[in-house]
Amino acid sequence: MTAPAAQLAQRSATGGKFLPHHVAPAWLPADLAAGLLHHAIENEARFRAGSLVHSGKIIVDPSIRQTSVLDDVGLGPFLAPLVAAALAAQPALAARFGMPHFTASSVEVELAAHGDGAHFNSHIDTFVVQNKRPNPRLLTLVLYLNRLPCGFSGGALRLHALGSAAFHDIMPEHNKLVAFPSITRHSVQPISCPSAAFADRRFAVNMWLHS
Repeated sequence: MTAPAAQLAQRSATGGKFLPHHVAPAWLPADLAAGLLHHAIENEARFRAGSLVHSGKIIVDPSIRQTSVLDDVGLGPFLAPLVAAALAAQPALAARFGMPHFTASSVEVELAAHGDGAHFNSHIDTFVVQNKRPNPRLLTLVLYLNRLPCGFSGGALRLHALGSAAFHDIMPEHNKLVAFPSITRHSVQPISCPSAAFADRRFAVNMWLHS
């Protein structure tokens, strides 16, 4: 489901008003997506517990966010094509979401691996008063990667409505991109990965375009 250009909120079948989002299947060339997934699996030992910002501090709290992450340095030769693809997509996404034109100063990238029980509670990706920490993120892009057949269930990206309990779920699928303004409240629903194998996890490349 996509949002019309310049429409800042939309109705969902679940009711409520939502900030716009855009879904793009087969976002990367198939060989690049496959290579990136293989790179993630081969670098299991380099993943570390995912952090978050709370009261101005960067912390690790599995009760809020349970995942493992690989930073941009760990992406090696895949970092440049990911950044290039994100920057190329930015003008059309900003127009689609009704955002003022901006030139991205940088692209922040991390690769997250979600195993059995992984989740991320409701949050936004940019500055909030409670975090007491400035954040220049304007656009969020999430690219999903997984082996086929899929070794996990659950893990939907849940977009939360403005001022109500309504929500809209987007299921992760290999090489699917989901983009939305970074002020959108969202969460990652709990994941079941019975094999516990790292290769069966739900992988997601998180990209944030900075103002």
